[in-house]
Amino acid sequence: MKLHHHSVLSLTSSTAVYLFSSSLSAALACFLAGIFIDLDHFLEYFYYFGFRRFSLRNFFRAADDHIYRKFFLFLHSYELAAVFWALSLALIRRPWAWGFSLGFTLHIIADHIYNPCLPTTYLLAFRLRHRFEGERIFPPEIQERYRSRGRFWMKKIPLPAERSRDRA
Repeated sequence: MKLHHHSVLSLTSSTAVYLFSSSLSAALACFLAGIFIDLDHFLEYFYYFGFRRFSLRNFFRAADDHIYRKFFLFLHSYELAAVFWALSLALIRRPWAWGFSLGFTLHIIADHIYNPCLPTTYLLAFRLRHRFEGERIFPPEIQERYRSRGRFWMKKIPLPAERSRDRA
């Protein structure tokens, strides 16, 4: 799912949280968690491209097109969402905690629905078991389906092997 979709979902869900709870802290936590969970995509980007010549445009294109060979997605995890819910409901018991858990969980569910993926893709245990290998987490036919949705007007980001061939 793209950033603007997550922004709309987070704004809508945090507004609903505020209307139902009158808690600004819960609404703000819901909004922030619903967007900033995507910070884990920086790990894939830097693992794949390195730190030189970072570009936000390429960062978003690479994440949107699922071009990586490895998908770590440490924050995109139903297991982590369950931990956050347990902590927020059993230990912390503050509105901001369940607001955070809600925004976090909604983000993962939205990604699971929007991104063509396996039923197990957003389980960290599954990704660990398959050593974060992209072809196991997002099989090639699923990635191709994802790439073919729109974005046909944008130039494809070359794989490292393609970049080295272009230089030769």
